[in-house]
Amino acid sequence: MKNIHIIRRMVATMANRLKKKGLTLSAAFKKAWELVKGKSINTRVTGVSKGNRQKALYRILTVYRPEQVRVSLERDRANLYNANAVNVIISVNGSKTYNLGCIPRNLAYIVSALIDKGIELIAAFKEVRGHYMSYMNYGAVITLKLA
Repeated sequence: MKNIHIIRRMVATMANRLKKKGLTLSAAFKKAWELVKGKSINTRVTGVSKGNRQKALYRILTVYRPEQVRVSLERDRANLYNANAVNVIISVNGSKTYNLGCIPRNLAYIVSALIDKGIELIAAFKEVRGHYMSYMNYGAVITLKLA
């Protein structure tokens, strides 16, 4: 089991960030404890329609299984539009890494604080969604969990 001081620090960091986003302090602490107790969060990846990312998602959908895709999170301090930006970096079967997009702004606000404090998050690729009609884009979903 982790040191209780580290766990409390993680909960307090997440709860303070959630409170700033508009939750009551009580609701913020409840949500933070849920995450710490082992529950995972499924979230979409934003920015997947930029560049060749749609081709990469099509290839993941048709050629690879979600288990073969490795996901890591990387803090992007150089982002001019979002000071809390967190990039989603993928690689398939240990190949070259590729920037798939970013975590949504409201979740990046919390995740960036955890990354800055050195708290490790486990990210896993869940699925490729979308393209139900020929004019629709693909989307990606990842799962986040505290290490």
